[in-house]
Amino acid sequence: MSVEDGDRAVANVLGALALGVSDRLAASSDAAALITLLERGQLTIEWLRRIIGLSHSASVRLVDRLAAERLVQRHAGPDRRSVSVQLTGHGRRIARQLRSEREAQLAKLVEPLTHAERTTLGAIADKLATRLVAGRWDARLVCRLCDHAACAAAGGCPLDRAASRLGE
Repeated sequence: MSVEDGDRAVANVLGALALGVSDRLAASSDAAALITLLERGQLTIEWLRRIIGLSHSASVRLVDRLAAERLVQRHAGPDRRSVSVQLTGHGRRIARQLRSEREAQLAKLVEPLTHAERTTLGAIADKLATRLVAGRWDARLVCRLCDHAACAAAGGCPLDRAASRLGE
């Protein structure tokens, strides 16, 4: 398949934009875990690790670190082998702060756009983001730092809808 020079340039700029946004929003595994727990509530370490994309051993070390900082508490999981994790009050405050910082960075990025341009960008971003999803876990991984209420207020998460269309 041949790509026109203009299409190559658009794809190239999109790649640069994605990298630049990613660099500005670079979130640690700690931040991803805290925001995920804020959005989803108490999770087993297994669910948390799958959503934030870590190995089991890395997730256990992450939870150990967050517990030592009094950001999370461990609880017995739904079966004898699992451990659940939930935010402490301090952890909730830190997670909200991290999410607010992310929101501020994104707001600053789209600030120069008119309302009409933002609407167009939203439609394009929805369409492109769904291409990142081959199933429900992809949607969870891509949306691990999202403010789920923001998408809910706008009619729902496009990645979640894409996973549903795939039968996931």
